[in-house]
Amino acid sequence: MIVIPRETPVVSNLHTSYIRIRRFVDHFRNALPSGCVYLRAPGSEGAVYFDQGALINAHICADGESRGRQPALEELLRTADAARHTVSVFEIPEESIGYWANLNEAALIHKNLTSSTVDLEALMKKIIQDRFTGLIEVLNPPGKADQIHVIMGEIAGAVLGKSGGILRDPNQELGRIMTSAKNERTRIAIKRVQLEALHLSDACLHDKEPTRGQARGSLDTQNPVEMLEVLLGVFEQTYADTKIQTDPFDTVLKRKFLEKVSRYEFLDPFTEEFSYQGGAITYTGTDKVQRLVAAVTECLRELALERGLGMELQQNLKSWRQQYQREIDAFKAVV
Repeated sequence: MIVIPRETPVVSNLHTSYIRIRRFVDHFRNALPSGCVYLRAPGSEGAVYFDQGALINAHICADGESRGRQPALEELLRTADAARHTVSVFEIPEESIGYWANLNEAALIHKNLTSSTVDLEALMKKIIQDRFTGLIEVLNPPGKADQIHVIMGEIAGAVLGKSGGILRDPNQELGRIMTSAKNERTRIAIKRVQLEALHLSDACLHDKEPTRGQARGSLDTQNPVEMLEVLLGVFEQTYADTKIQTDPFDTVLKRKFLEKVSRYEFLDPFTEEFSYQGGAITYTGTDKVQRLVAAVTECLRELALERGLGMELQQNLKSWRQQYQREIDAFKAVV
């Protein structure tokens, strides 16, 4: 079971069939200060944690087993390519990301405590006073364990055993957990979580991803798509860095696409023939790649003028032009 704060997802319930998972993870680890990419499939779940652009841990829970760190990261990316997962992204505060990233590796320091050997309310007071970091599990037969999560002496949330890992407000659940812990058949365990900052290798994010014919539609070659993905990524970052834009980039882009639907039908957001999300393009239309390049670059040229991004955007696009000069010339991708 993977427990993380899930109040407001940045992205929710996308399918790995329609995204390029490596680019997706790479995008969000740089787009957000800290958080995780959460993947779920029948019988398994996993998460990739990041902080300040670095991958700091990964976990997989499947078949009753939990695996972590570098092997888990590589397995998650591999299985996401081969099977259908749903993907969500959660931003997690920097002060607590270390806790949630290392939670599945919590070290057991006390087990089989009972209401006859420990007073849970007194224990909680001591834990808070000692600025403890870890979790208390309360197991009431029959059923899964309730959990109380504590970070540096602050109660971060509670998880009910039947809730499937959903973190709840401790003010609403702590009293019930305390009451249930007074049952003489209840068992209590205490686990410590280290806040050490692990760093995983990100080389696997840059491995070539399997080609998905259905998701890539009728594109003639992959290079023009990569060119557009990088272009959109640079444009989005430039847009965000101006600090004066009132509308989210995704909203502005879709609004511009709607203006062009009469000329480029595949840009219609409601037909879902073309989409850009998580740093990756998905295209299932039948128009040739030349028209796709023309449509996207035309939209971005107009947006750059309308939003006053000209000089800054041209500066930020220098490396893009160097990297994709051949494709830019071949497809007349002028921005």
